[in-house]
Order: sequence, then structure tokens, then C-alpha cells
Amino acid sequence: MNTATVPEPRTAAALAARRRRTEAALERVHQAIARLRREKAQVSVAAVARRANVSCTFLYDNIGARAAVAAAMTRAGEHQSRTLAEQDAEHEAT
Repeated sequence: MNTATVPEPRTAAALAARRRRTEAALERVHQAIARLRREKAQVSVAAVARRANVSCTFLYDNIGARAAVAAAMTRAGEHQSRTLAEQDAEHEAT
């Protein structure tokens, strides 16, 4: 059985290319989250995946992407809770 070995420079180049693609995808994720927040749209895994042109699996598997989406969803939930509380207070005042 003959096994071909990959030379070290090719392996390093492949790993560097993969790292660059991952970093580019993470940048698109952050841009998509910022766009969704500016548009005051619902922040969800599916929405971010569509806007960033990445898979939902990438968002779940990549630690940085998962943390960014979770933080954005938490901020959106807190903002919505505050808005609803303020509306309730205004309604009771009238």
C-alpha cells in the first residue's frame, strides 16, 4: 500500500487558507449582526447565517461566531424587554 505524503509547505499553506476563510466568515457574521441591529430586525441564527452567507452549522461550531450571535440575541432580548416595560408604564400612566 503506497501512501502519499503531503509536503510541509503545502500543509501550512492549506491551514493558512482555511484560517483566512474562517476569519472572513467571522467578519461577515459581525457585519450581518450590525446590519440586523441597525435595521432593528430579529436577530436569530438563521437570519445571521443568511445575511453573512455562512451555514448555521458554522455559527454553532465556531466559538467566536456562536458567542457573537448569542450576545446579539441577548442584547436584542434585553432591549425588547425594556421597550415593553416602558410601554406598559406609559399605558398605565394614561
